[in-house]
Amino acid sequence: MLTMTNLINIKSLKASARTLSSLEKKGLIRVLKPTPKVLNTRTKTGAVDILYGTNPKFGGHCLLGVGKRNTAIEFSFHPDNEDIILLSPGAERYKPLYFVVSFLKSEKFLAALKKGRLGRKDFAAVELEYNDPETMFFTVLKDTVHCEITVPGPGQHPVFFVTEPSALNMNRIKTNRYQFKIER
Repeated sequence: MLTMTNLINIKSLKASARTLSSLEKKGLIRVLKPTPKVLNTRTKTGAVDILYGTNPKFGGHCLLGVGKRNTAIEFSFHPDNEDIILLSPGAERYKPLYFVVSFLKSEKFLAALKKGRLGRKDFAAVELEYNDPETMFFTVLKDTVHCEITVPGPGQHPVFFVTEPSALNMNRIKTNRYQFKIER
């Protein structure tokens, strides 16, 4: 049986407040920032606001350390949110780390995949920055199709942190008819 492979070159973007704001407006991530309740509080003791709570059916929250070595774009999605934290507490120099994301949430992505209608306009690859107060922490919202990858070659692979529900499923997506490549 013959299978057709379509190559999709995904445009690489630098992480910036503008880039993450664009992803946030598309309902794909949430940037960590104070809510109006906390920012505008006038009470004597201040205020606390829950940014989001995980669905209890997925278990308690956990913090993960991730060492990312894979260089192939392999998409997945989760049924609940996860947080990405890009802290490099030492003087570590990591190879580039990319957050590759589809602008289509999982249901629309899977439908487009099935029909063979995915294209360049459906994706971005954000080169992430460590220790940048505007971009080092963001929430990947549930059903966002994404992955994190690095580049081939020598050097220290990137390490980052993830907080998520402890029983969160990773729904891997087979994209056999497509190849994905980041344009740098």
